Amino acid sequence: MRSFLAFLLLVPGLVLAARPAFEKPNVIVILLDDAGYGDFAHAGNPVIATPNLTKMVREGANFPQFYSAAAACTASRYGILTGRNHLRSGLPSWAIGPETKRHLHVKELTLAEGLKEQGYATAIFGKWHLGTPNAANEMTAEAFPLAHGFDRWLGTNVSNDYETGSNLIQGPAEKGNPIPGYEIVEEDIDTKVSVQESLTKRYADAAVSFIREKKEQPFFIYMTPNMPHLPVHASEEFKGKSPRGRYGDCISEIDHQLGRIRSTLEESGIAKNTLIIFTSDNGPWILYQDTARHPVYDEARLLVGSALPFRDGKGSTWEGGQRVAGVWCWPGTIPEETVVREPASALDVFPTVMMLAGGKVPEDRTMDGRDVRGLLGVTGLQGMVKDFRFIYADSKEVNAARFGPWKIHTKIISQLKTGHGFEASKEKPLLFQVEEDFPERIDRAAGRVDELKEGLRVIREFEDSLVKEGSFWDGR
Repeated sequence: MRSFLAFLLLVPGLVLAARPAFEKPNVIVILLDDAGYGDFAHAGNPVIATPNLTKMVREGANFPQFYSAAAACTASRYGILTGRNHLRSGLPSWAIGPETKRHLHVKELTLAEGLKEQGYATAIFGKWHLGTPNAANEMTAEAFPLAHGFDRWLGTNVSNDYETGSNLIQGPAEKGNPIPGYEIVEEDIDTKVSVQESLTKRYADAAVSFIREKKEQPFFIYMTPNMPHLPVHASEEFKGKSPRGRYGDCISEIDHQLGRIRSTLEESGIAKNTLIIFTSDNGPWILYQDTARHPVYDEARLLVGSALPFRDGKGSTWEGGQRVAGVWCWPGTIPEETVVREPASALDVFPTVMMLAGGKVPEDRTMDGRDVRGLLGVTGLQGMVKDFRFIYADSKEVNAARFGPWKIHTKIISQLKTGHGFEASKEKPLLFQVEEDFPERIDRAAGRVDELKEGLRVIREFEDSLVKEGSFWDGR
């Protein structure tokens, strides 16, 4: 028998039987940066080819009403990793810089930590943006990913557009730069075009290697490309290939690397053991939609994605700020061509994945996400899913809430500095039925007393929980 097993291990290309699909499935979360709802072929983009994502849609579940956790970088990443609204984080801004003192608090439970407790190998390949060791925080190691459940990291500490302080870093490493356990691979990458062009492929290469290395055990990969955040770049292989120009080249490369990852899962015999979730951290950065010339971004107006058919984009609480791609694919488990019409959000990733992995959702803190296994159409996983209640907030306060098909605005925020012809306050809120009026054109507040009361109640209950619970930075 031993000689036969040895023979099997030596046969080229032979893959031994994988563990059952439900037994601690591998999880890959792919979180793009500033990609718009309308940037992909399955969502109707007429010129950007995304065949691998389209294949995922055909073979898995598409969520047409999927929301990012927030409308900006740090806040959204906090939400998807913890299942909690970013106003609970204690962070001073929804996009913190490399010199910000605070970071993701070590008492927060991340998805990586929860899965690590279940025996998963964990890695992040891409942008972190939840803290940087600096003079203000005494170069604390608690600001970086290895302190929050990740075994491995290759990526940037912040977005790729900071003039100084945006570094490509890997860990664990022996060199100890900027702190012990890490190594700066490339420093101040903002204007280093060759580095920017290499990022998407670097992360995919790292993910492919990790899959091959860890295929015999459950693993979690949190893949967070810097693209298509400005400055937008693509590697040489993809330059000039898309009719949509450089922006299309960038999205096409991301799609290609998605295909590589899926092929590696197939070759490793673990495709049916792996759940892939594909989404974006927020909508497109339309602040630059009219910028014809920029010293770093070039003709930025052509390098911004599309939130259509929704209004506005990143940094707003209109639908274009947070309505994003939401594709979940688990071959052989999630039925093919599943369309989930119910709304869901990135906040739901943490509790859903933890339950799938056999873990538990913490009960000592408020969780804003829901376990949505019952929406996936999986035999044996049908069950009650809590009603969708979703809070839209900026860095400091609540601006809107969705409940069922209704959305109430109590404050309008937009990086475009426009209310699009509307005004809103708690005394005179806006009310939209965003399933029949997804562009948010028709205010239905007049005569909708019950819906207004319900919307204000959802906001009030959330705000009360913030006051009662505070954040871990408050010493709770």
